[in-house]
Amino acid sequence: MNRIDRDDLIEVDKVMRYIAIVKQIRKLQSVINKDGVMMTTINASQEFIKTNPALNELNKLTKTLIALEKSINFEMVDVPVIPEDEEKDNDEPKVSDLY
Repeated sequence: MNRIDRDDLIEVDKVMRYIAIVKQIRKLQSVINKDGVMMTTINASQEFIKTNPALNELNKLTKTLIALEKSINFEMVDVPVIPEDEEKDNDEPKVSDLY
């Protein structure tokens, strides 16, 4: 919410929908984790294995989430720039030191 214009109700609504979709995705993921990716279906005397229907719903929601995320007008956040010559507070090597 800090990265959008809170006075623009359309943008606020998009963020609220985004949050709702993420909650649904988490519920679907927990169902898939519980029931598994493949499910056994019994139809009268027939028994067969098929994919969990929650996977299709998860894919649909993920596509919707990505499209919604692209449509949100995020404002730029000022990220503090740390000068390279400033002393680090740890002893980690630079990436260039590793190669």
